[in-house]
Amino acid sequence: MADFYNPHDSRPCLLVQIRRSIQTFRTPMRAAVLVSALLFPALTAVPIAAYAQQSAVRASAQETARQVFAILAGEIAANTGHPGVAYTELLKAAKELDSEPLYRRAAEIALRAGAPDKALAAAQAWRKAMPGSREASAWVVQLLLLMGKTSEAGSAIAQDLANTPEPQRGQAIADLLPLAAQASDAAATLSMMRTALAGQRQFAQTDVVLGLLRARAGDQKGGFADALHALTLNPGLAPAAALLIQLYTVNPQAADGAMQKFSAAQPKDSGLRLAWAQAALAQQRDGIALNALEKLVVDAPDLAPAWLILGSLQTEFGQPARAVVSLQTYLRLARAQTEPPVLTPAYIALAEASRKLGDLDQANRWLDQIEPDASNHLAVLSNRAAILVQQGKVNDALKLAETLPEATDAQRKDRLLARAQVLREAGRFDASYKLLQSGLKQTPNDVDLLYEASMMADKSGHIKDMLQMLRKAIALDPESQPAYNALGYTLADRGEQLPEARKLVARALELSPGNPFVLDSMGWVEHKMGHNDQALDLLQQAYDARPDPEIGAHLGEVLWQLGQRDRARAIWHEAIERAPHDTMVQAVLRKYGVTF
Repeated sequence: MADFYNPHDSRPCLLVQIRRSIQTFRTPMRAAVLVSALLFPALTAVPIAAYAQQSAVRASAQETARQVFAILAGEIAANTGHPGVAYTELLKAAKELDSEPLYRRAAEIALRAGAPDKALAAAQAWRKAMPGSREASAWVVQLLLLMGKTSEAGSAIAQDLANTPEPQRGQAIADLLPLAAQASDAAATLSMMRTALAGQRQFAQTDVVLGLLRARAGDQKGGFADALHALTLNPGLAPAAALLIQLYTVNPQAADGAMQKFSAAQPKDSGLRLAWAQAALAQQRDGIALNALEKLVVDAPDLAPAWLILGSLQTEFGQPARAVVSLQTYLRLARAQTEPPVLTPAYIALAEASRKLGDLDQANRWLDQIEPDASNHLAVLSNRAAILVQQGKVNDALKLAETLPEATDAQRKDRLLARAQVLREAGRFDASYKLLQSGLKQTPNDVDLLYEASMMADKSGHIKDMLQMLRKAIALDPESQPAYNALGYTLADRGEQLPEARKLVARALELSPGNPFVLDSMGWVEHKMGHNDQALDLLQQAYDARPDPEIGAHLGEVLWQLGQRDRARAIWHEAIERAPHDTMVQAVLRKYGVTF
């Protein structure tokens, strides 16, 4: 073996070793090699005494001295630019001493020297000497993949699993997950893994490995199905839950059901339970997130982020008193941490909760505790403006919004939106619409302004303008889910162009699967088309995910028309209690002559 080892890089990390190996041989080393950083322990030299310790008792003093000399010679050679000598001496000593650290060291030196074939020989000798070593098997598989020998890698995996006792086999399969996560050619690796794991389908871990590769190869639905099946086999399998959360948008309803069972099976896995709540929040499934977090803080009362999110949701769901308790719990836990606590989001949420409790002075006191900087200036000012509106000081709120900087396009946009928000919260919808129109004269193709202006056009009775602006927003941004949803819902609510309305809302649902507001719109489209059974199913899904008063108004109306009037009254009662001033809920109650 040629001595081309660089003496100036005596202890590079594995990633550097791999990169140098790639550069040396100029072969297409795929990113699967990088997984070795996850599979392999740190590949640093182990003290010579540790190498010899394993068999010193068995060897004679003379033999031990010879072995120690061989190890010493190998390490000196490695550190003086002679990797060929180092590899030969250390591999020989590894075989004689039956030493796992020495096998690892020999393979490491070969890999660092840009000789993966020699590294593979060392790893194969290691695995042969220690057939139960998961680390040796990982080296062999990684090196085979590094050298483009995919079929041989699959055979090695299958052989290792066949030699692994059944009670340990599930974990052995799970050990393949880092490889699946980093394989540069996911499709090729999937094909190899399907063959290698063909006899292991009874293990839930097999579904997770294949599901991860399917998702990475572009088949997210298939990956989700595999993760769901894995949790059917083993409801508490954490890697399966992690994959399910990663693919949550494929089918949020099914994911929620599986994660509820996972949470029951693994109540102490607070990380994945919190990740589930966050995934639900990302799809606006706030009811699901609220329920998950309420249970999580019981099982993990010291998990600060859970209290922060829970408190924010409780405020949104009309539970401001409970929100204050949750948010103050977060502050206590956050301040006790060694790292500098993140307090600003909690202060802003506490200010909002205090506003909803009617304690405006306390709301301002919470905001006073925030150290002002550029990152939070807009949020703090918006909250102070909202307090002024609640006090009836709308002009003061507008003046406050006008103090925002306007040196850049982004700042001018924020300033305009802040002023429009003040007018909207004050119920001055027409004035808010006119203000947004003035902004659109300057930037007519701003999708955010188009959408906000369309909402105010709706509130102020300019429906034709609203529809035009939403169509323009979609033309400018074909991924604008809110615009598709608003346009489809508005057409359906007016009983116009119902087939187009359904297509628009269906597109919105593609862009945001499981979003309760979009499910509500689709349910309303079905209702308007006379399909009340389908409408009921969709609206119930929406309400379960987020018990929003306006979703409840729609759900109650369909229930009423299906003859389920007691259920309709119950839903409407919940809605009017949450939002006693909501005009849609009030209109539905008047329509059906229902009072509470």
